[in-house]
Order: sequence, then C-alpha cells, then structure tokens
Amino acid sequence: MAWFFLAHITIPNLSTVMFYYQTECLHLEASFLGTARVVGWLGLMVGTFTYNHYLKCMKLRRTLMLAHVLLATSKLFDVVLVSRSNLAFGISDNLMVLGGSALSDAINQLKLMPFLILSGKLCPPGIEGTLFALFMSINNLGTTLGSFLGATVASALNISSGSFDNLLLGIIIQVIGIFIPIGFLFLIPKETTGIST
Repeated sequence: MAWFFLAHITIPNLSTVMFYYQTECLHLEASFLGTARVVGWLGLMVGTFTYNHYLKCMKLRRTLMLAHVLLATSKLFDVVLVSRSNLAFGISDNLMVLGGSALSDAINQLKLMPFLILSGKLCPPGIEGTLFALFMSINNLGTTLGSFLGATVASALNISSGSFDNLLLGIIIQVIGIFIPIGFLFLIPKETTGIST
C-alpha cells in the first residue's frame, strides 16, 4: 500500500488543466468530454480483461513497471495534442482525446487490479470490508495529494485558464513523475504475483 500511495503522490495530476485546455483552446464541447469519460470507463474494462487474461501470473513488480512505462507512453497523446502535431497527420482532436482517455484508464486499471486481487487473497476472513475501505482511502488520499502537486506545478509554470503556454512543459514534468515510483518497487515483495496467496 505504501508503494501505491507513492505512485499517486509523485505524479502531478494535470487533468483539470487539460479539461480547461480542451474546452477553451480546442473548443471541445463538455458533452463530448463526457463521452470521452464513458470511453475511459470502457478502457477500464479492457484493462481488467487484459490483466485477468495476460498479466495476473506475471510478477507484480514487472506488471507495475510495465504499467508505468505504458502510462508514460500514453501521455504522448497529451504531448501530441498540446503541440498540435496531430493535425499535421490529419488526426482530429476528438480522436486524440478519446484514444488518450481510453488508453490511460486501461493502463491505470493494470495498476489497480493486482492490488485489489492480492489484498482480497491475503486478507484475514471477516475484515475484507475494512481492508478495502483502507485501500480506497489510501488511494483517494494519494489522488488528492497528486492533484495538489498538479496544482502546484501548474501555478509554478503559470498555467491557468486562458494561459496554456507552459502546458507542454507541465506534461513533461508529469511524465518524469510517472517514472519516480519505479524506483520504489523494492517495496513490493519480489516474487509476488496477482495469484499469490
């Protein structure tokens, strides 16, 4: 759980800034961004399916490293979107947002699934609800602190509604933050898999 918490607080969450960028600069409708969230939920299901069919026997350290490398790679969607390189290849902003949302949510599910399954298997009978509540509380606290870090990065770079000149630099800082938890994988038992007991 310590690793999972660190994995949240070391990554600046710039999702609010990206929302404003998508609505103010790209002029995407709020209803379309709602659709992108639905596509993101489909990505969660794809991530669950992928984990259960292909990754649950893999060592947990390897799965988490793979998830973070893929998460950093998925941020290329944001880099391409903010740099407007997608237009040079004839790829619409809508497609970039939909693809990025589905991919990042699927990859985040690859991080979450092993912990949920392992926690369920290692949990003593009778306290499953308490352990799940603790796990989700740690998850929510980490996410909140990651959002504060994202707000701090945005403030330091003068990224705000109507001012997105340094957004690309903010995303690059976010990508660097994604790699930090890999250095703490020693907190995960070496031989643990998603099917260990």
